Amino acid sequence: LEALAEHGRFRDWFDGGHEPPAAVELPAPRGPVRLVPPLEDGRALGEAKRLLSHGTGGPAARVNPFVFHPLGAPLESAPSSGLEGFAFAERRLAATLGRERLAHHIDDSARYLDALLAPVAWTAEGRARISEIRASGGSRLERYGRLMEFVARYTEELRAGVASADRAAWVRSARIYEIFPRAFNLQGKRAASGGKSKPRFFADFRERDLAEIRDAGFDTLWVMGIFPIGRRAPFGTAGGSPYSIQDYEAVNPELGTPSEFKAFVERAHQAGMRVLIDLVANHTSMDSKLLLEDPSFFLHRPAGDGPPPKGFFEHRDPASDQDLWIRHGGYDSYGSLAFWEDTAQLDYSNVRLRRRMLAVAEGWVRDFGVDGFRVDMAYQILNRYFSRNWGLAMPRREFLEELATEIKAKHPGTAFIAEAYDGFDELDRAGFDLIYSKNDIERPGGHAGWYDALVSRDPAWIRRAIRRASFLAWQRGGAGALPFTGNHDEPAPRRALGAWMEGATFLTLLQPGSLLFYGSQEIGFDRPNLEKEPKSIPFSVPVQVDWAAPDAKIKRFHQETFALAGEIHGLLGASDMEPLPLDESPGWVGFLLVSRQPRSLRAAAVVANPTDREVDVRFSHPETGSQYSGRLPPWGYRLVRF
Repeated sequence: LEALAEHGRFRDWFDGGHEPPAAVELPAPRGPVRLVPPLEDGRALGEAKRLLSHGTGGPAARVNPFVFHPLGAPLESAPSSGLEGFAFAERRLAATLGRERLAHHIDDSARYLDALLAPVAWTAEGRARISEIRASGGSRLERYGRLMEFVARYTEELRAGVASADRAAWVRSARIYEIFPRAFNLQGKRAASGGKSKPRFFADFRERDLAEIRDAGFDTLWVMGIFPIGRRAPFGTAGGSPYSIQDYEAVNPELGTPSEFKAFVERAHQAGMRVLIDLVANHTSMDSKLLLEDPSFFLHRPAGDGPPPKGFFEHRDPASDQDLWIRHGGYDSYGSLAFWEDTAQLDYSNVRLRRRMLAVAEGWVRDFGVDGFRVDMAYQILNRYFSRNWGLAMPRREFLEELATEIKAKHPGTAFIAEAYDGFDELDRAGFDLIYSKNDIERPGGHAGWYDALVSRDPAWIRRAIRRASFLAWQRGGAGALPFTGNHDEPAPRRALGAWMEGATFLTLLQPGSLLFYGSQEIGFDRPNLEKEPKSIPFSVPVQVDWAAPDAKIKRFHQETFALAGEIHGLLGASDMEPLPLDESPGWVGFLLVSRQPRSLRAAAVVANPTDREVDVRFSHPETGSQYSGRLPPWGYRLVRF
């Protein structure tokens, strides 16, 4: 643009109201122009991810997803505010409706894209290209086609740059196996196969145990409940809840020593696996090290006369010899506060507490080599939730954004997973790599949760969840989704899903990208304390996984499906997930796995029937030349190779 201005032609011919005559010769560029700069710099990487995902505006000027108005068809919102959401939706609409019904968007699209790119200085060349295409000659359809081709190329260049520079991107394809050490019963697992054990969990978890999990298709371990548990008012009779933590910076001595845990992490790394732990940032136990260190880290007030009111417990501060009432850890439950009455609520309006928790998290990465954190109840720590729950003014910056930004600045490969049932976009902006996919979340562009959709057995809901999952698995800029059919909070899959358990698990395990699997699901283990906890392994009563008495049918199904998933993903390599059916057929659900590179297997269809009646399955996918016709029995499922 500067070169054009120097030649006296910018004002005359590139003002958006004229087309340049054929005689105009553009000056030779001064040197090669890169649309996307190197992204190894953390700031540039963050800007690129925002451009792709949730947009570049600040809190007062956020960009909403583009809404397409196809001629003669319903409105459709892009799934996210950034370039990836725009390009993904436009490509799908163009394929199904044709660009003739979208070309009237040429000016809307150009203005939208310019507003999206404008806050990032290094997008100037990209903005100039958009402006040039908008003002160029040809029909509206031709200009629209050129604009969309440029947007697709620019988006792919950004995606490639982010994929190369984002060292935490490994978690987007992580197959995570969750272990609850207190109940995992490694000794019993060994005995079931004729082996012997050592007394402490982390010293006992050896190379062969890692290999067994890795060979089932998992590359990441989430070790849940590694910290000392509070002894004041413990929950139940099994030793307390592993989420009532007495010391964030210690290893539970019942499981091993710090050096044994570090050696466990090193063995996992040597086996080609990664290790995640919890960051329970909302609350501690009632007798925690942090509470003794500084009561001002917690929501509190001076003790009054009589017993503390509901939601508080009494604590004497040894430093001041003062009696205090400390808030129990709490959370929003459908608009009302609920409490975990074995916990103490941390105060995230306190900047010193924020710095202390950052130091806690960094210590686990620096000193033990853990690869990431699953942040417990992450959405409750968002400023919006925390302020509403507790009536406090909050610092302008989100603590969770501080956490992800500062840890990744020092340890770029560290991954962050949010346990969250709301606040998807806020957590995305905070820098989380994955967010639980359980329930629907109201947000611009929509969000259908994987787990609740499967449990519903509603084909339309499951199709919406597959459509959302296909975008989140494809995009690179924003947080991905973490699907599951079970974890330590949910009922056993057989109890939650009934006869649909195999089909739902089949869909989940055959997805590309990340997933979460709870250790013991593979044998159908289920010992709930139904009076208090529907979860398959309750916290309230002593439970040990019985590896010697598996459900034979469930065990065989998982062994076969683990093997099939490994084979198919190996044959396809990196693949994208295309929702099926292409129309709105009511009876069945599925997706097409399409290899990104030429392979011996170009595509595979995963189809399932979540209903109690037989259904016809028919589809054709012209882009891959894939077509199929068949029938599925009630609750049936199938993989078809192309």
